[in-house]
Amino acid sequence: MSSAWPGGRPRRTLSAIAVLSLTGAVLAPLSAAADDDALVAPGSPAPESKIQTVQGSGTQVVPGAYFVQLAGPSTVLGGSMDSIESQRDRFLADVADAGVELEVRSEFGSLWNGLSVSAEEDSLPQLASSDAVEAIFPVGVVDAPEEPEGTQVDPELFTAISMTGADIVQSELGYDGTGVKVGIIDTGIDYDHPDFGGNGSPDSTTFPTERVAFGYDFVGDDYNADPSAGEAYQPKPFPDEDPDDCQGHGTHVAGITGASGEVTGVAPGVTLGAYRVFGCEGSTDSDIMLHAMEQTLADDMDVVNLSIGSAFSAWKEYPTAQATDALAREGVIVVASIGNSGANGLHSVGAPGVGEDTIGVGSVDNTFYDAIVFVDEEGNDVPFSVGSPAPVPPTSGEDTLVAVHEPGTTEAQACGADPFTAEEQAVIEGNWVLIQRGTCSFYEKARNGQAAGAAGVMLYNNVAGTINPSVAGDPPIEVPVVMVGQADGERLAADALATDGHTVTWTGEEASVPNPNGGLISSFSSIGTMADTTFKPDLTAPGGLIYSTYPLETQPYATLSGTSMAAPHVAGAAALMLEADPDLGVEEAKLRLQNSSIQLPFNGAPDVGLEIVHRQGTGMIQIDDSILAQTTIEPGLVQLGQQLSGESSTQSVTVTNTSDTEQVYAVEHIPAVATSGTANVFGYYLAPAEVEVASSVTVPAGGSVEVPMTITSPAVEGEMGPIFGGYVTFTSGEGEEADTYTVAYGGQAADLQETEVLADQIDADGNVTQEMPAMGVVAECGLFLGYECVEEGGTYSYVDEGYVYSMEQDDAPQVLVHFEHQARRMEWEVFAAADDGSKGESVGTVAELDYLARSATRNGFSAYPWDGMMLDENGAKVRVPDGDYILELTVTKAKAWNDDREAQTETWDSPVFGIAFEGSDYGNEDRASVERTLGQDRYSTASELAVEAFPQGAETVYVASGQAFPDALAGGALAGSVEAPVLLTQPDALPDATRMALQQLGPDSIVVLGGDGAVDDDVVTALGEYAETERLAGSNRYETAVQVSQSHAENADVVFLASGRDYPDALAAAAAAGMEDASVLLTRPDLLPGATSEELARLSPETVYVIGGDAAVSDDVAGAAGASAGEVVRLGGTNRYGTAAAVAGEFFPTPGPGAFLATGTEFPDALAAAPVAAMNNMAVLLTKPEMLPADTVEAMTQMRAQLVHIVGGYGAVSLEVQETLEAVVYP
Repeated sequence: MSSAWPGGRPRRTLSAIAVLSLTGAVLAPLSAAADDDALVAPGSPAPESKIQTVQGSGTQVVPGAYFVQLAGPSTVLGGSMDSIESQRDRFLADVADAGVELEVRSEFGSLWNGLSVSAEEDSLPQLASSDAVEAIFPVGVVDAPEEPEGTQVDPELFTAISMTGADIVQSELGYDGTGVKVGIIDTGIDYDHPDFGGNGSPDSTTFPTERVAFGYDFVGDDYNADPSAGEAYQPKPFPDEDPDDCQGHGTHVAGITGASGEVTGVAPGVTLGAYRVFGCEGSTDSDIMLHAMEQTLADDMDVVNLSIGSAFSAWKEYPTAQATDALAREGVIVVASIGNSGANGLHSVGAPGVGEDTIGVGSVDNTFYDAIVFVDEEGNDVPFSVGSPAPVPPTSGEDTLVAVHEPGTTEAQACGADPFTAEEQAVIEGNWVLIQRGTCSFYEKARNGQAAGAAGVMLYNNVAGTINPSVAGDPPIEVPVVMVGQADGERLAADALATDGHTVTWTGEEASVPNPNGGLISSFSSIGTMADTTFKPDLTAPGGLIYSTYPLETQPYATLSGTSMAAPHVAGAAALMLEADPDLGVEEAKLRLQNSSIQLPFNGAPDVGLEIVHRQGTGMIQIDDSILAQTTIEPGLVQLGQQLSGESSTQSVTVTNTSDTEQVYAVEHIPAVATSGTANVFGYYLAPAEVEVASSVTVPAGGSVEVPMTITSPAVEGEMGPIFGGYVTFTSGEGEEADTYTVAYGGQAADLQETEVLADQIDADGNVTQEMPAMGVVAECGLFLGYECVEEGGTYSYVDEGYVYSMEQDDAPQVLVHFEHQARRMEWEVFAAADDGSKGESVGTVAELDYLARSATRNGFSAYPWDGMMLDENGAKVRVPDGDYILELTVTKAKAWNDDREAQTETWDSPVFGIAFEGSDYGNEDRASVERTLGQDRYSTASELAVEAFPQGAETVYVASGQAFPDALAGGALAGSVEAPVLLTQPDALPDATRMALQQLGPDSIVVLGGDGAVDDDVVTALGEYAETERLAGSNRYETAVQVSQSHAENADVVFLASGRDYPDALAAAAAAGMEDASVLLTRPDLLPGATSEELARLSPETVYVIGGDAAVSDDVAGAAGASAGEVVRLGGTNRYGTAAAVAGEFFPTPGPGAFLATGTEFPDALAAAPVAAMNNMAVLLTKPEMLPADTVEAMTQMRAQLVHIVGGYGAVSLEVQETLEAVVYP
């Protein structure tokens, strides 16, 4: 076994089905000039399954959570809700027939047709076998956006908005976004901030406000969906109505779009919606994002901004990308950041920005920034950034700078052990030493300067740009460290070498200085293409070094960088355009922005040519030109797909002249820089396509003309066919009166079918460092989920042929794979090993995965654990026998969107390895997982439960009193039978939580349970604002139960009869009654009411189940009920807890999917849980607030419940009860 190494990315367990996360490549510093061979710069770094895994670099997936896409269209795509519900029913029926345990997390229908579910990985093939299923995706964990390193300087936002013409739109055209609603799906917004109209003090403003008038917190402060967060991992969302920001990112984003105060955003007059999908730290998951998107539609947002996403999820099939596209088709302009993975090479864009109708945005660096300066000998202000953690630099006095090597040499970088000679150390001693960036870390450079006796270390860049160096390390750096730009550093070093040193004066002052990278693509901005060769991003906007609002609790303003900062510029631009033209459609808005963009020079060598199209899209937006434009050219970006070197295609664009005069356009082709190579090993080249297009086009007033363009793909000698592109400009008028409009084009001249996917690890010189794929084992890991190491710092070791896995948690097979390119599909099949080491009989397929991604670096890998389990002929999950095995891995290559050929495959056979479960103590315990739904009170708990169960909405909602149980008792069964939620109300007022839930559920009808004594007429009137409302009520509780029964049942095989004097027995029966489509009728303890007797006679059931002991329902009453039934069966215990357990034991399967657990001392939580439990074939069990009753534990054990879902806060069901549940192990 080799020694351990870091850097592997854990993956979901390979147990019938595995779930993956995508990784990306690291891009090294670029050369500053092209050579004679047209190489501009090296870019290298530094039959279809329904079951699909969508990748995201370094992102986790929610364990056991999946999106199930159903076959029909969503409602916005023409589907009907009836058809969607029929598909759900068919799918759930198929699941039940297959005996699969499944929990429905959420249901969707308007933007995307499907469900999110919790299920075992090995059950996915059975789920996929349903004819109702189109595809299955994992539910991804989405990291909270982080700024790239080196961004804490303070440029004004004004310089950024002036880059896009937003200042002209505000000051000269008179638009500020007034009347336009922009939704920000992010970490929330600090609406206390004065730049959003707040009072200027934390927690002093009441939401909603005039400026932040919409929003919702979908998760709560403590939410964190990242399993690697350790104790901070808290994946259960606790929604509330307050979307205040405690993280910062969302406030910063919102300020860029719409701040009005010290900071002026792009559209300072917009009305904002704050849709919070992150807690105070950590990650969210993609179905939470889907909830938020649907709420923006419900709130009639005009524009939605998502400065978040799943890095490297470069597939438009991912549910969040599908949802943003559906929003766009509904008329909402959706803007999303394209990702901050530019350092990770090609194909690093991610969902939802890759959506076809979503505007994906890349980042451009701001033109100015405020920086601390010192003064050189010539009196020049020299800006610098401060390295940390290290002592702060002086703010006064003088120091001498020295250099001991020429800039640009390897020696100037001061890497390795003891890089300075004794003579050089004598020069450095007591002075500040200049050291150039490159080859080794900033810490190593600072450590070497410190060891040489330097009073301080001044680093200088080796490329244009600004960065804050991190010098973190052990032992810590004890001298000040600063960093200056390339030009200043080389000048100071040359002067210091030519003299005895260069004297600088420290001032501690700041100055606004030009950014050397200003107006160029940010180094962090992700690079396309998408997995199918579609070009993304669509366009770019300022995102590097942006000063904007920040939560008051932290600091009122901050400077951040990222495509997260670029997207809100475009969202603000869309708002300005909509104010100028309220009838502007989604596609036209995108088209105008693209046509009016300006193209940027290549950031690696600006004099060489234009930036690659698959990084800047059509270019940087110019909002004033977009508003004033009287020409559109469609499409804005011509997608060529795969078009091999030397091949040609003719594409047409439509030029439309909306002015009232004829326009003559001069046409010009301008090629952009291209890339050639794989995602991890590539270079930038001058490889222009040949474009044949008319030199002049005339378009009449108000008319359109189709313009053909014949494009021939270029080649790069000795290299792969390039990813290439360029621009065709259409200019009308001359001189200062000229207006130029642009379309971009892009294609890939390499054949994806010839690209190696399963590749070896290599070093920077191309030498193989490890043959891959390989079998491995976890070496070190502080946090496991099953056999998966979810600790980011986990390490792995390779194993030799014949290695025997003990199947302890840290000693299970880990399949280590390096992907040099994205893959369409990967399959694992396991074979018994023959005596001669060859493949023997097939044991079966372990996993079938779709939509995979490439590895992060040349030597990166993905680790896929296998738990040694297979499915038997009955679909049960079983261990393979101890013995020797060979795993066969087959990868299907990605195809271009326009390639009709069958995809090629690559295959790898593992060496023989052994499985030895015998003696392993891991994985032998059978226990339930525990979840909880809770709100601020009974009303918010019921609302949260309903929204979780019906996130896509519900046609019917039942509303019952949260304070009086009698009229509501029978309603839980009815709601469960028709699969509708129960919400709670105060008798005389509709709670805000219930209002919010009704907004999210969007019912067609509302059924009020009980008379005006339970829910008065004013509440019914308020409910009428949300949907058509009817009341089910009788003159008393018994007649109300009869009314409920008659509303849905003509006859019945089963009827439940419970006491009307108290709630526990009736509620214990409600879930079972809902599942059985049965009525719950009520009785007095010693007398069967006439209305109940008549309803029993009408229903004529085969069986009447009497719930509770004879004190609750006497034998005489049971006998009277039997007169109208075939038999009477009593289900009861010694108390309410035992009765609920008896009902669960009678009606729910063993092993069962689980149970809902609610307090037995109050009725509302159990009432709200009953219909949701019925929908999921789960029982409702009861508990004491501070102690779990023995009857409840026994019922769980008999059912072998795999999930227990607690309903209610910790006052209703204590933490002690939850911990007791988590400790229960089934015998």
